[in-house]
Amino acid sequence: MKCTMCGSTAGCAGCPIAADFYLPATLASLGRGERATVQRLVPGTGSDLRKLLALGLLPGVELEVEHAWPALVVRMGRAAVALDAALAGGVVVSRD
Repeated sequence: MKCTMCGSTAGCAGCPIAADFYLPATLASLGRGERATVQRLVPGTGSDLRKLLALGLLPGVELEVEHAWPALVVRMGRAAVALDAALAGGVVVSRD
């Protein structure tokens, strides 16, 4: 993952701007047309985790945002899924 402040891929360990300030990107923070790869899942509840897994959002999956409002719609290969903001906020991604 890249540092959101300086773009360093060192995970802010070598960040010249703020070594202790690292905000990972979540699926909810992406805009229309952006591509990303799922890094990890950090859902708020067990039921949210089950929903994400059932939708096929697993680490390593590449996706593209088709719509960001009123619901986040992402395309993963040939499948498109819609997520609300809470579910999308539990998916940590790295921008491609």
